[in-house]
Amino acid sequence: MGDETLRDALLILSIDGTPQRTWTLNQAVTTIGRWEDNDVLISDRWVSRHHAQIQRQGTQYLIEDLDSKNGLYLNGERVSGSVRLEDGDQIAIAPRCILTFVDKEATAPVLRAQRGVRIDEDACRVWVNGCELEPPLSSAQFALLTTLAGAPEQLFAREELAAYVWPKEDPSGISDEAINSLVRRLRKRLMEVDPNHRYVCAVRGHGFRFEQP
Repeated sequence: MGDETLRDALLILSIDGTPQRTWTLNQAVTTIGRWEDNDVLISDRWVSRHHAQIQRQGTQYLIEDLDSKNGLYLNGERVSGSVRLEDGDQIAIAPRCILTFVDKEATAPVLRAQRGVRIDEDACRVWVNGCELEPPLSSAQFALLTTLAGAPEQLFAREELAAYVWPKEDPSGISDEAINSLVRRLRKRLMEVDPNHRYVCAVRGHGFRFEQP
């Protein structure tokens, strides 16, 4: 048996069209799902606890739906039974999550994972480095984030932020500690996903600004 036979295929996860990470299919069976005991762990509410599995049979890879709630789709067609994977196949397990199968004979593309915060203001959803914040931000945290992130690097005084976050209240009646506490809670939520970057930065005596990585 030559070295070529021993090489492994890959799965590449893309979220909202942005590549995020890869997994090597180096086991006889690779499981995909939302629970932590899966080999390919994807934390999305559309993904079932144990959603699908890929079996390696010699040089072939077969994918199978594990009775998932929302189904498994291969190149737009719902999977029924075991289906052989071909290089470049698109595996949809959630509206935002696509797994691309890269055969062992192919060259995997270079991943450039999206860094930073992305906001869907209409749906009130926030992603950090491609991972959605769960549970969602509070209304005050979301208002603070959209205000700051809407003008990166711009410095906002506490009075300005109070007016944006609590538009129906008199800004003069909102204490500095209330703003500081809200900033701390928002910063903590963002750093739960990305502990290496301080998104909300304080400028002593002036206010706050937002910095993307």
